[in-house]
Amino acid sequence: MIYLSDLMPLTAVELDYRALMQDYPFIHESKGGLRTLPELIDATSPYPRYEAAYLKHFARFEHEEMLTETLFRRKQAVEVMMHPRFVPGFLHSHDFFELIYVLSGTLEHFTGQECQKLAPGDICIVAPHVTHGIGTCKKDTLAINVVLRASTFAETFFNILQEDTMLTAFFTRALFNTDTDSGMLHFRTENDAEIRQIMLTMLYEFRQNSLYADKMLNSLMTSCFIILLRSHADSAQTSISADRRTNLVPILHYLQNNSDSLTLHKLAQHFSYSDRQMTRLLLQSTGKNFTQLIQHLRLTKARNLLAHSNLPIQEIINRCGYSNPTYFYRLFNQQFQMTPAEFRKHAQT
Repeated sequence: MIYLSDLMPLTAVELDYRALMQDYPFIHESKGGLRTLPELIDATSPYPRYEAAYLKHFARFEHEEMLTETLFRRKQAVEVMMHPRFVPGFLHSHDFFELIYVLSGTLEHFTGQECQKLAPGDICIVAPHVTHGIGTCKKDTLAINVVLRASTFAETFFNILQEDTMLTAFFTRALFNTDTDSGMLHFRTENDAEIRQIMLTMLYEFRQNSLYADKMLNSLMTSCFIILLRSHADSAQTSISADRRTNLVPILHYLQNNSDSLTLHKLAQHFSYSDRQMTRLLLQSTGKNFTQLIQHLRLTKARNLLAHSNLPIQEIINRCGYSNPTYFYRLFNQQFQMTPAEFRKHAQT
């Protein structure tokens, strides 16, 4: 019998770590849960071959437990890769969304010390700032990792998420509330052929990196979301309860689309609330007040324009709804620990 894994030759990373796993199997065990990356590095430090393999393949992680969008190899919103087999898993968090799709075999997905078994066709979407990790995958376990920039998610995908669905609520809450409460969203697609083909096509498109690859990847990701909403909503499991989703999605969509000129009174009036009711709803739903949400949206928009356009900084300031450049510079520096010009130079190099 030929398995799908037989058609996926081992990479240099996988070959190195398969040899290490044979010699040091105890490092790859996850019965008591996963280690953090610093703990994993400490555990492997007595074994020079492990240290050499880490420096060779993963030095760019720089021992960080919180991974950031600076790890993205390209400037597009979506990156796709096969999850490396035989590499020991470790607990980490990140400031972007991650989608895990199981292509074959079974996969252990950890959040803290809890372990969730994922089967072929399962999709797990992990929100930013959630601590999680994937256990060591053997040769017959194939998983595709799709990472989505949180900084551009609203602009790229929000237009399709207009209904008050579980998927919409998950992404909305994750974007506007930076605690770990947004958690994960899990779908059992039962090896849906459409989803499977989309995932394989996304992997191919990312690897080929042909003309318009970024637009194709965005389109494929959008198609995946639509199929999940259309065919697999009943299988979705999330930690967000229905009462916490009520009325939140349309309000945050409106905030997103009108952040440059919106006031609390206008927002409350549009949804037939008093200013006090709207303030309470925003705080309960996102942990932020109106001013904090607007500031978050405007600075995110400014960051994206600096990274992906050549507009003059003053024009960006105007487009983001700031009338006082000095105030904008101060806010931006507080948020990103650099000036707009420094951020642009770093983002576009």
